[in-house]
This record gives sequence, C-alpha cells and structure tokens, in this order.
Amino acid sequence: MTRKREHRMTVRLNGDEYTKVLSKIERSGLSKQEYILSSILNKKIQERLNVDYFKLINEVNHVGTNLNQIARKLNGNESILEDEIIKNQLLLNQVLKNLNNQIKGNSNGNN
Repeated sequence: MTRKREHRMTVRLNGDEYTKVLSKIERSGLSKQEYILSSILNKKIQERLNVDYFKLINEVNHVGTNLNQIARKLNGNESILEDEIIKNQLLLNQVLKNLNNQIKGNSNGNN
C-alpha cells in the first residue's frame, strides 16, 4: 500500500545554504525529497563511495602485500635491498597522503 503525502512544506535558504544542501544531496545519491525526509526523520544518510575510495583501498592492499613480503624475508633471514624498503616507504607515504585528502574531502558530515 503506497502512502499518500498530502502535506507540503516550503523552506527558504540563502545561496550558501542551498549550495551546501545540494552538495550533500548529490553525495548521498538520493533524490531531494528522499534526502530531506531522511534528514528530518533522523535516518542515517550514507554518502556514495566514489572511485577514488576504491583506488585507495587497492593502494593500501598493495602496501600491505609489500610489507608482508619484506616481513617474510626478514623472518627467513633473507637479505632485503634498501631499495625495496625505500620504494615501499614512498608508496606508503603516497597512500597516507591520498587517505588524508579523502578524509578532508569527505569530512563535512551527513546532516
């Protein structure tokens, strides 16, 4: 059974407020009505994950694999080239930088 929505509400926003709301709606992937109703009814609004998030996960997995390989060599008393450690450190630094950018870019909150 579908629910009829008989009542209409209007709200006025200034330009900055309107831009912020539209940005949050776009990030959520919901329609304007779905977003506003969810917000008013205190429902959790989840942002859609973007492609950069999945790239970041792959980078973290790559660093983890490299660290496991280095740990295996060390535990097996094999020698490790300094270049391997430096390469992994540079990759880890880049992943941390990307992670920091992701967090800063998505830290605006949901409601």
